[in-house]
Amino acid sequence: MASDRPAMEVIRNIIYGLLPRPQLSAVASRHAEPAAKRLLILSRYPNPSVSYYLDERTKALSDIPVIMKGIDEGLEDVDGDGLFVIICRYIREPQLRWLEDRRGQLAGVAYFVDDDIPAVLTGDEASWPYKFTLLNLAVRPLPRVNRLLTHLWTSTETLADTLAKAGHRIEILAPMPADQLPISPEPSEAAPATLKMIYHGTGVHRREHEFLMPIVSVAMKRHTALHFEVFAEGSLARQWSRQDIDATRITVHPPLPWSSYLEKTTDHGADIALAPLLRGKTNNSRSDTKRIDICRMGAAAIFSQCPTFTRCAVAGEIHVGNTAEEWLAAIDQLVSDTALRLTARNATKESIGKMRQSATPTFPGIRFDALGDMA
Repeated sequence: MASDRPAMEVIRNIIYGLLPRPQLSAVASRHAEPAAKRLLILSRYPNPSVSYYLDERTKALSDIPVIMKGIDEGLEDVDGDGLFVIICRYIREPQLRWLEDRRGQLAGVAYFVDDDIPAVLTGDEASWPYKFTLLNLAVRPLPRVNRLLTHLWTSTETLADTLAKAGHRIEILAPMPADQLPISPEPSEAAPATLKMIYHGTGVHRREHEFLMPIVSVAMKRHTALHFEVFAEGSLARQWSRQDIDATRITVHPPLPWSSYLEKTTDHGADIALAPLLRGKTNNSRSDTKRIDICRMGAAAIFSQCPTFTRCAVAGEIHVGNTAEEWLAAIDQLVSDTALRLTARNATKESIGKMRQSATPTFPGIRFDALGDMA
């Protein structure tokens, strides 16, 4: 079986190179674009990409009408004259055809992506249903979408580098957290009887789940005050349930829709949050939005030591190498030291401020009638 792995990796790399990428249309010219009168955002609602990157920026457009449409909704009630369109990852045939029919009326079309989608498709972590969704809604439309694009935005510099074509400018739309995040109540400075430790990675993070399983199992044996919560389904959920962990001290939740997840993580906090990120094509292009979720839960975090989480790091955060020994040592420290948990919790709150300060609060390159040139 091991001898098949190099051959499979070669095949994956070939497919990765062949899959289409978003790129600006051949005739895209920023100088010829008219000022926009209104903004249309197309996406699958609700979803984290909109929450992390678009919502706060639309709030700055107080004088500009902002229309948000799910990809299954019709656009018959939308005026295309002077309309700027943002496609957030996905689009379906009826909306794409609507854009093509009104191409001459539009002020511009931007495509925003926050994942290396070809890497997800050719990797072995994502489920087949999720891969089918990506193929159908994000990859298959790209050749037609690319003929419309005047702007291309990615969430990180690394992702931009994987998509860049000669002569085409890709602009960075970094995460933009809310100015005041809803945060779970401040924990007591007294040592609690129980501590809640969580890992909220999706099924796309299979390697991170499998990396944490033996670590969490050992930590739960060492610290009887710990209760562990994880989101997982299918084979990952079964793997977690087979770990040697007291069944009364582990909760395996099925994944939630984004709006339900936001509500849950605002109303129910955590004491310790695990945020591993292993090296690989998909992860190397990721941004540090996990900080936002951890801050919302009011947790003390352990982050992997990697460029993604270094971006907005501040003193007091805990960053460790991806070894079981370092992760267990960090968990031991946070469990036993209440003051350290409070320091790490407050440091992540500070890092959210740094994330907001480092983000451009506007949409790159769009000129709006009411707001002037926002480039």
